Amino acid sequence: MWRISPADRLDGLTVFKHLGGRYVPAGELTFAGQDSLRPGIFKYAQSYLEIDSAGPIDPIGLPLDQRQFAGCPEVPLACLDAGPEGWGRTVLSMAFETSTLGAAELLAAGTTARTGDLAFGASAEAGPGTYYPDITLSPAISDASADLEALMTAAIAADEGSATHEQLILLVGACADVGGARPKARWRDGEGEWIAKFSTWGDKFDDPRIEAVCLDVAEAAGLPVPKRRLMTFSGKTVLLVKRFDRSEDGKPYPYLSLGTLFQEPPGSYGTSKTYADMAATAQSTGVIDAQEQMFRRLLVNAFLHNTDDHLRNHAVIDKGSGWELSPVFDVVPYLGRKRHVCAPAPEFSTDCDPQAAFTSYAAFGLTLEQAEGILDDVRTAVRHLPVLFEQREVCRADRQLLRMLETR
Repeated sequence: MWRISPADRLDGLTVFKHLGGRYVPAGELTFAGQDSLRPGIFKYAQSYLEIDSAGPIDPIGLPLDQRQFAGCPEVPLACLDAGPEGWGRTVLSMAFETSTLGAAELLAAGTTARTGDLAFGASAEAGPGTYYPDITLSPAISDASADLEALMTAAIAADEGSATHEQLILLVGACADVGGARPKARWRDGEGEWIAKFSTWGDKFDDPRIEAVCLDVAEAAGLPVPKRRLMTFSGKTVLLVKRFDRSEDGKPYPYLSLGTLFQEPPGSYGTSKTYADMAATAQSTGVIDAQEQMFRRLLVNAFLHNTDDHLRNHAVIDKGSGWELSPVFDVVPYLGRKRHVCAPAPEFSTDCDPQAAFTSYAAFGLTLEQAEGILDDVRTAVRHLPVLFEQREVCRADRQLLRMLETR
């Protein structure tokens, strides 16, 4: 049974971690008070600490030991990486508009299909579960078998504030634990598990299609990117991005954002951390070639005018052989924003300027020759934009709008 207070709040959750082919109890989250924002405490389970193969949920913020860890402010940030962000929270707030949703309720609304290898449940004995404040909104069908066009239509309706009860039921099943601010949903077909990314009412161009082009550029520039494909329904584009936090047979991989490794909460969009800081922190967790990879990402983002490069849009995953930087994701031009969230390195400007970004190479421990080689790779990839626009069938109006990318 879920631990529910007289004020209909969840007072505790069991945290599970995927280990040895199954979810095992890793620890307990407990909450105090009845306010919307409640301070939480996490403590590893003794049974988990005694497993020889058990690893920390977060090697920096949650090392394996017997102490209690205070939430930030409600739960450890590694738990938030497994929970909903902007869009997922929007869907849950619309579906359960009369309920108070804090970190406990938001985490409990997800499933084992959430990002990363964590799950949450009522108790160690009960195993991972899903909690909804209103059982009438429990999904009647699995999001895995949901019609993609129906998901898109429901997401657009929710984005516009006009979703029906039936559409909210569909979205709760597919979106209750997804991150990011834009409309999206989990989806699965015969080729595997995907994140379906939809357009939104405020888009200045065909955002899903342009994101596919940007990922094409990043791949051509030598960066790891997820598999992707485009689909169109009623004239609207859907970008399908293959999930990189899952193996081909569906095994979940541990996932941590750089924001979590720096212990910076999701609400702190601005930061003093830099790309060089991200490289150093990633390297401290065991990531190989972190400096070269982060410098390459910096240049790609600068050339593509991707200024939404905040700390939660960079992550590490562990596929079984140690932490590595995740594939690139959420790379889209921001036409009105002239500054990156993260500067290249300390004492460097956040201005979106590829040449200025290049001059920071020494902060990444690179030689001039190495940096120039990376710059050549990125420039060559960007020069392919006209061809990539053609291959992805980008319309003339969007090409004109994004012409500045081709002249960089």
